[in-house]
Amino acid sequence: MKFSAKSEYALRALVDMTNYFGQGPIGVREIAARQGIPERFLEQQVTVLRKAGLVRSQRGAQGGVSLARDPESITVFEVIEALEGSPSEISCAGSYSTDCARNAQCAIQDLWCQVGRAVEHVLKGTTLRQLAMSQIHYDQALKPMYYI
Repeated sequence: MKFSAKSEYALRALVDMTNYFGQGPIGVREIAARQGIPERFLEQQVTVLRKAGLVRSQRGAQGGVSLARDPESITVFEVIEALEGSPSEISCAGSYSTDCARNAQCAIQDLWCQVGRAVEHVLKGTTLRQLAMSQIHYDQALKPMYYI
């Protein structure tokens, strides 16, 4: 299963915002620079996330974006769903096409349904806070250790 770049970039930006939660808005330009995301592309994703109620935006000199809720209450599923639609909908010719003779009974369709439910379970069980904490551990592991 593969998610698009918009979901990848949006999640990276949201994890970045999680690290600054409660400190006020952050400029999209700053987030884009830190995360290596094209600024224009990120602005488009922020617009979608704002409409979904996941981020707030503020205009002006002190403006920027911030999470609309506590990062512990925002799941990865919500983010993916806002950007891509439901990630548990794995299409199969059997479920979306009248061309398939096995519409009602298909072992492969059953498999795709199980995969979809498993993906949904993992995404609903993962919050932005959890992703941010994992990222901190990865970042710390990359720092060189100096011994004297």
